[in-house]
Amino acid sequence: MRQVDADRCQAPEAYLDQSGSDRGSAAEDAYPTRLSQPPQHLWQTRQEPIVHSHADEGPLGAEQLKRFERDGFIFEPEFLAEEEVEVLKAELAALLDNEEWQGRDFTITEPKSREIRSIFAVHFLSERFRQLAEDPRLIGRARQILGGGVYVHQSRINYKPGFEGKGFNWHSDFETWHAEDGMPEMRAVSASIILTDNHHFNGPLMLIPGSHKVFVHCLGETPEDNHKSSLQSQKVGVPSRKALCELVAERGIEAPTGTAGGLLMFDCNTLHGSNANMSPDPRSNAFFVYNRVDNAMQAPYAASRPRPEFLAHRDDGGWDALERTDGVSH
Repeated sequence: MRQVDADRCQAPEAYLDQSGSDRGSAAEDAYPTRLSQPPQHLWQTRQEPIVHSHADEGPLGAEQLKRFERDGFIFEPEFLAEEEVEVLKAELAALLDNEEWQGRDFTITEPKSREIRSIFAVHFLSERFRQLAEDPRLIGRARQILGGGVYVHQSRINYKPGFEGKGFNWHSDFETWHAEDGMPEMRAVSASIILTDNHHFNGPLMLIPGSHKVFVHCLGETPEDNHKSSLQSQKVGVPSRKALCELVAERGIEAPTGTAGGLLMFDCNTLHGSNANMSPDPRSNAFFVYNRVDNAMQAPYAASRPRPEFLAHRDDGGWDALERTDGVSH
């Protein structure tokens, strides 16, 4: 595990190598977290750019890019046509009903029931979701925001059943990917496609606009095999209440809602969470993380070893466990 100085917050130029790249060396940690002592400051300023391209370089318009730069997310209603949504909903139902996935390490259940909460590596398990992950409409948006070639760092389907679906604590995905997977820089973007209608009562995703511009240091050493519990209920790698209070007081909270087929794209460092589903209506989405190819994983910055590959795929497009997985849906 890398030892870091909790108060170190150097300027970006401190991480420039001789080639002029802003890539830190293996011994550097530009974003210290999972600290043993409270840091001097609740957060530090983000070092990487947010949007790397212009409106004439991809499918997103100038106003959309401006909103993404400002808020750290954009929502596009009716991104998918109704017939596309119906095909994906049928595929979702088939995956949830597949007994092959019950009890597998890449299948996460609700903490107090056997209801499936998430299925990871879904673009390996389903041909339809592989096609969606590689859809030029998604790839084009990811490349435009990140300014280079991308690969799928993580994929999953999330399912929050009516009455039973639990919430998820506020967190930055980048904090986890940096600490536990070894993602060096904020050069990744998430695409969440709504597969069921999202409304204010079935636990939609909530985001803090503008929170992607700062990195919030978190307290607490990473336990061994933290992913086995954190994917059900995250306790380590969550911002302090003081940091959340200050960010929300300044920036507020937004929860995009809409009919099935909408697309939410958000920066890897945007703070987000969700409430429990108190309604009879289930909520589900397909989730793909696109990482820039030159932002490959290194050794974890705050964990003794990397998480399993179904949580952090390689840029070569492989998954070793696939050879041991039967029943792939086509």
